[in-house]
Amino acid sequence: MKTKDEHKDKVKEIRVITGSAKNRKLKAPDIEGFRAVQEVAKSSLFSILGSKIDEAECLDLYAGSGNLGIEALSRGAALCDFVDENPKSIQAIEENIVKCGFVEKSSVYRKDTVKFIANSNRNYDVVFIDPFYQTTSHKHLISNLINVLTEKGVAVFFHGEDTDIPTLLFDTPLKILDERRFGKSFFTLIARK
Repeated sequence: MKTKDEHKDKVKEIRVITGSAKNRKLKAPDIEGFRAVQEVAKSSLFSILGSKIDEAECLDLYAGSGNLGIEALSRGAALCDFVDENPKSIQAIEENIVKCGFVEKSSVYRKDTVKFIANSNRNYDVVFIDPFYQTTSHKHLISNLINVLTEKGVAVFFHGEDTDIPTLLFDTPLKILDERRFGKSFFTLIARK
């Protein structure tokens, strides 16, 4: 069993992999149960996305530390909107954006994710979705995802092994493009049919 200090040390080790902010260390929010996307998974994801990130307009939902959106900005995304409802996450995201020099390309919203995308009047090329794995009620999130995706946009949904993506996508205009597994963590790429 890890002590609280060991847990803190582990989640502090988040860094930007490549691009203009390469090797910058990102602050993790001090939230019980917070976990950052593993570096190997992040590297794999951005390899798959490739040039889709160039000049992309991105949305980072359940943003936590802003890890995914900041990586996208570092790799050439035009902008990223970060959404999280936890004040500790908002503080960490804002600090990380300043540290990496992305203030002009970023907007941070302290809002409920589902309400944000249900009421958004903006479309995004890449949407990152990284909720706590124990959060299981994703149906409303997925059903509203179509509201924020551009015609050729892609959403990346990080989840645990108990999340049934085909059931979540059933009866929506969305499809699975790809899925990868890293231990007990997965990410699924979702797009319009």
